[in-house]
Amino acid sequence: KEGEWKDTMITFDLEQDDDQLFINFSHRGWAAQTNLCAHCNTKWAVFLLSLKDYLETGKGRPFPHDVQVNHTDF
Repeated sequence: KEGEWKDTMITFDLEQDDDQLFINFSHRGWAAQTNLCAHCNTKWAVFLLSLKDYLETGKGRPFPHDVQVNHTDF
């Protein structure tokens, strides 16, 4: 399903509240809710949790050491 996420839009909006920084992430514009869409959404969560760990502890889990997600239907 090559190009399935073509023309989608990824945004990172930063919001400061007192001493916290919030990262509001979005991946919009999917033509359909497919297995690849679900896989990408899950992988984005994995990457954002790794970023959180990195910012809080100095150690994240970047690829290829990240949590593996396998959706074999796409």
